[in-house]
Amino acid sequence: MTEPSWKYGYWKRAELLLLAQDPSNLKTIQRRCDEGHPDPFCAFDWRFDKKGQPQRDGKETNRNLHWLAQQIDCSKLYGSVLVGLLKRTKNKSGKPPKTPAVEDYKKMVFKWVLDHVPNLRAIACLGTAARDFVAEEILDSSRADELRRGVGSAVRSEGLYVIHLMHPGFWTRLNGGCGPRAWHYWQKLARDCDFPILPAPWNWQGP
Repeated sequence: MTEPSWKYGYWKRAELLLLAQDPSNLKTIQRRCDEGHPDPFCAFDWRFDKKGQPQRDGKETNRNLHWLAQQIDCSKLYGSVLVGLLKRTKNKSGKPPKTPAVEDYKKMVFKWVLDHVPNLRAIACLGTAARDFVAEEILDSSRADELRRGVGSAVRSEGLYVIHLMHPGFWTRLNGGCGPRAWHYWQKLARDCDFPILPAPWNWQGP
């Protein structure tokens, strides 16, 4: 990734965990491996497609996320509840894997992450799957119910601030999950945690 401001891999300094909910597509990763890609699991270029045009499909998620997250001035870590897992599907959506072994794996990885991000102050749950997972893992029933009240709901627990935000994928762009319509809730996160707010990285041109 050549974009110099795409910096969401801070482990030792991360104050904000951006937790998404999707696994990668097995077919896509396999094709990268077959082509000898040097880093088959790396993020897709969220800015342009192979023809140099702005992304307008599922790969635009990272671009949408970047427009929002870049305005919050803190060190960030971006990952998925289903980290490292792949899904067998012919399209970009499809259901993620769900078995007892997968659930145990998710819990183990999440605990490992929390143990290895010493400066973590906040978790932004990007979507209902991430929200429900975090609610079950680290919140008591009262706080879990409060977090599930809707987008923008937030709670504090054992020194962590947890907020439910819409996933910034292409399927939410018409429902307020991206751009200025979503910024209201991201701004709430910044203000509640006393994170400085920066100008938008570019003029938003999407819905």
